[in-house]
Amino acid sequence: MSQEDIVFFSVVVPTYERLDDLRICLYSLSEKIQQGSPTYEIIVTDDSRSDQSRRMVEKEFPNVSWGKGKQNGPAGNRNAGVNRARGQWIVLLDDDCIAQDDYLSSYAKAIKANPDVLVFEGRIFADRPRRTWAEGCPENSSGGMLWTSNLCIRRKLFNQMGGLDEKFHVAFEDVDFAYRIKLKGIQTRFVTNAAVCHPWRSLRSGGKNWKKRGYAIESLYIFVEKHGINEKANLSLYFRYLIRTLSTDQWKSVIKFKCRGYSFLLSQIITILLSILLLIRFEWKEFTKRR
Repeated sequence: MSQEDIVFFSVVVPTYERLDDLRICLYSLSEKIQQGSPTYEIIVTDDSRSDQSRRMVEKEFPNVSWGKGKQNGPAGNRNAGVNRARGQWIVLLDDDCIAQDDYLSSYAKAIKANPDVLVFEGRIFADRPRRTWAEGCPENSSGGMLWTSNLCIRRKLFNQMGGLDEKFHVAFEDVDFAYRIKLKGIQTRFVTNAAVCHPWRSLRSGGKNWKKRGYAIESLYIFVEKHGINEKANLSLYFRYLIRTLSTDQWKSVIKFKCRGYSFLLSQIITILLSILLLIRFEWKEFTKRR
């Protein structure tokens, strides 16, 4: 067996002030849980201001490599972890995700069964039914999302693509990365058994949600400035979002959730309207260029 045929994973876990979540995540990646997996290393890349996560990792998980992130957002934090990786395959996993049994071995089996595929994505599921509109979970049950919450990619390809774009300080870095993968025509595969549980988390500011208000508009602006109007950002798409939010989502929020989190739904409507105004501006700019 050649060196290229040996699967060696570098599992990169970015974290930011989520000590308890990180502990659960790292335990789920332990050899006790990931029995039968190929050789792997775990890299924690930490943007936290405190040193609690570092001390916890060093005390409770001595085989885990801890290092400081770039402190410029999740894209930079993940890139910092990949820069320390030794494996030829990178597994990106968020610190609030819980890897299931056979998680890494399932990725290894998929890699060996699909030698020409360089990008794999795994399943993401919630820990319970949703209770309020003001909580979120990046569920991915059938693929096509390429969320960095659960992604496996050849390190050489990741580096050739320049990693994640660090201009995205809050969000859209994985949307951008997935879009660039598609533009290059790179083949991907969905691996159902490479599954992680992502507990529902509050979308309200504060607590575990560090994202600042207005981040969605800011991220969309950067994305469109970079790629122009495209299949991921166009008026038709956002008008569909608006119609769905005013109809189906409105009904669910009122009837199913009994208005729990309804104020967050209203903020989503405002965000979509602002996004539409932003896209109109870009559409008009493109129109004037063609005249």
